[in-house]
Amino acid sequence: MREPEDAEVLASLSEPEVTRMLDLVPDTVELVAPPREGLVLMTCREGLGTRFHPGEVLVSECRVDWSGTGGWSMVVGGDSRRALVGAVLDAGMRMDPAPPALAALRAALEESRRDLSHRRAEESRLAASTRVEFDLMPGA
Repeated sequence: MREPEDAEVLASLSEPEVTRMLDLVPDTVELVAPPREGLVLMTCREGLGTRFHPGEVLVSECRVDWSGTGGWSMVVGGDSRRALVGAVLDAGMRMDPAPPALAALRAALEESRRDLSHRRAEESRLAASTRVEFDLMPGA
């Protein structure tokens, strides 16, 4: 997927949401490379900019072809279904003009984005209710 915001929503989808999106994938989508798991080296950067590699991360990747347009996705973890959804979305967003089936996929993704936003707002509200302020010198 090309948009970081879409990848974030894809990563947070529940299993029923992933299933719903897979049901929307048109029959014209062909698997070029079926979902598979692998390891990639994680690279981090320290505060001063020095890079280091704390270890490897399990990922799933998938390649598809949708009416002559390729799509690719890689997701963290062993979730081949999520990788497939991401690859289909990637291919659909590269097509010009956009296929009609992409509108249904994008609508499902937007609904999940709204749900994620509501969940985060609720979590933020709950966390804010536990805020404690310490006054080292009362009255100062």
